[in-house]
Amino acid sequence: MNFLSYSQSLVTVVYDGVPLIDMGEGASVDIQVDGGGVEKTEGTDGASISIGHSQGATVKVRLKETSPIHEALLGFNLAQQYGAPGGVLVIMSGTLVLHTLINAYVSAPGALSTGDKKMGAIEYTFMSTRYAKGP
Repeated sequence: MNFLSYSQSLVTVVYDGVPLIDMGEGASVDIQVDGGGVEKTEGTDGASISIGHSQGATVKVRLKETSPIHEALLGFNLAQQYGAPGGVLVIMSGTLVLHTLINAYVSAPGALSTGDKKMGAIEYTFMSTRYAKGP
């Protein structure tokens, strides 16, 4: 398992062609990659390499409570509950693609988190079993 975190001010996140704008103040884009690890093992027949198959990734994004993107994400979530396929989630730095989740499903919105002097944010989780890491 591999965990990465990016400052929301340094990356752009796009889901099925819709840029996720108005990310929460000070929020990060968190990625947890499952599988894909390699380790050396020692058995009775000698040394070997164990390769864990990639099992996808989970991305968490927090959007301001006033973001106009909530409606679109709710629409994607509702459509997926009735059999629509997942979308493509891309995380970019400038024009460089850092991470891609293919056939990614979006969760229902999480609870509203509030801060003392910051606008509240709502978290969305995107999950996919098909993940590709950029250069």
